[in-house]
Amino acid sequence: MDRKEGVGGKMNFLDLKFFILFMWILVMTACIFIIFVIAPISKFQIDQNEPLSFLKTSFIQATLAVIIVGILIIVLNKFKKIYLLKKLSGKKIS
Repeated sequence: MDRKEGVGGKMNFLDLKFFILFMWILVMTACIFIIFVIAPISKFQIDQNEPLSFLKTSFIQATLAVIIVGILIIVLNKFKKIYLLKKLSGKKIS
């Protein structure tokens, strides 16, 4: 085994580790945003006694959560494609 080959293999593994770490950071950031920003929206209802306001708030929370998850899926898919293109072509993509 050539020394350059070993270093190159190690660098490819490090690239993969950083890619996975970046993906997990994105997922955790989205989860934290949903838990700490979207979930407490119900605390700020104007009329606490109206049952319809709870339904409206729940609908808003669910819609925002679905939008955030959709954006997360699109972003993760885009980064996956960039990573695969970079690895398959062996060139840096700017």
